[in-house]
Amino acid sequence: MENGLPTPHSDLPISEATVRKAQNDHTLDEALQLTGFGKVQIILSVLSGVSMMTVVNEAVGISIILPVAQCDLSLSPWEKGILGGSMLLGIMVSSYFWGYLADTRGRQRILKYALFGTSFFGAMSCLATGFVSLFFLRLLTGVCVAAPASTVYAYLGEFTTPSRRSQMLSFASVWGGVGIVYVSSIGWWILSYDWVLTFSDSFEFKPWRLLFIINTMPGFLNGIAFCFCPESPKFLVSQGRNEEALEILKKVYKLNKGTDSTDGYEVTSLRLDPEDAIAREQSENGSGALLKSMVQQTLPIVKLPYLVYFIICCVHNIGAFTIYGGLGLWFPDIINHMFSANATVEGNKVCNILEQNGTQAIGMELCNDESETFSYTLISGVMSVVQGIAVSLVLGKIDVKIMTMFNFTVAGICGVTLQFVTNPYAVAILFCLMIVFAGHCVVLVNANVVALFNTKVRAMTIGLTNVFGRLSGFAASSLLGNMMLVNCELTLIILSLLMFTCSISAILLPSKR
Repeated sequence: MENGLPTPHSDLPISEATVRKAQNDHTLDEALQLTGFGKVQIILSVLSGVSMMTVVNEAVGISIILPVAQCDLSLSPWEKGILGGSMLLGIMVSSYFWGYLADTRGRQRILKYALFGTSFFGAMSCLATGFVSLFFLRLLTGVCVAAPASTVYAYLGEFTTPSRRSQMLSFASVWGGVGIVYVSSIGWWILSYDWVLTFSDSFEFKPWRLLFIINTMPGFLNGIAFCFCPESPKFLVSQGRNEEALEILKKVYKLNKGTDSTDGYEVTSLRLDPEDAIAREQSENGSGALLKSMVQQTLPIVKLPYLVYFIICCVHNIGAFTIYGGLGLWFPDIINHMFSANATVEGNKVCNILEQNGTQAIGMELCNDESETFSYTLISGVMSVVQGIAVSLVLGKIDVKIMTMFNFTVAGICGVTLQFVTNPYAVAILFCLMIVFAGHCVVLVNANVVALFNTKVRAMTIGLTNVFGRLSGFAASSLLGNMMLVNCELTLIILSLLMFTCSISAILLPSKR
């Protein structure tokens, strides 16, 4: 025996596999499997879910605030569309950089700082006095919220084994639905008051301003919680910090097993998965300045077969955000006009209702929300929660690819059906279903990215696909309102075709559960 290793039979030379086995050398996935599934994954799933809720609060919250704030801020329909998409624009321009920082500086560090930034600028939005000031505050909110919007998927995914990864990400996404319920319920309550605090002739603090602060509170509390969370062990190993990763895994083991000892944890050293080892070697051979480093970090993404997967995931995010971020922004406005006294015409289709007053249909300054606006926004949140739980329960048995195809197909069918339904309540439910099923595809796309791309580029890839998704969401939020006025039927056909295209393209993705 030499150096603590058994001397092999003369006909069996020492192999790398023999050495690794003797040293209890494990990959991260093997080490995670041995920690078990328990408290840690559940807690991190909740915290990651609240991060997703933070994004939803900021995106959906503004769609509830704008119809009430439009008179105080003298907003035109065009400006409302720009403001609704300004957060998506902020996410779009910063996602790539946040992804780079998360892949090179750490998931947990980026998450906590970005959540605090989101809360700060989200709350400061209450001080806006017009279109320009509100636009820049929402843009900066989007820049900060871009990190939790994408990095959280990599963070949670790297604390769970591949067999449970998609399922846990889906469970975490349920909090997005909770966010919709939260902002609609709080909005319904706060906007029922009509108090005014006058600070000057040009600034009055009204209930809609308070909503900005209340909507961003979960993000602030989430940032505090992440200060006490560990760094992703897979990130640490990818950076060569194996001892730190092992200590975190031992803590995970103790918490999951409910023991004070790690004697039963047989992992004593860690090694990279083959794809991560190759990625780290390429990174070490090509270190340099920031721009050069970012380019080298991106190169693996544009090589086959990853390039094909990347393009498909981008197409899926474009489709999902067009509905979730674009149509979702106008949903409260559409419901507001459908159920207003002057707009409800028995037997009319949704397109007739929107077109009956020409360009004034969505642009009318109601300066308040009908109760149905909150009711159906709340219903869409409940639907999102129920659908998220249902999808999560079956993801362990059904391919993520199949589930992605199913969701996009249902959203497309809803878009087609909307052109023929005349009952306003049925129309509202169909809009809810379309937004909910397309919205959950955002989670499924990110689950696919986590499964398909290695640790060194995972957060950046999520960030890049979100760039295209948020760009489409920004464009849709700016254009869909007027498009539905000009030709509502054609707009719904285009949206439905986009959903069916996303569904068909998912066939090209490899199967991942």
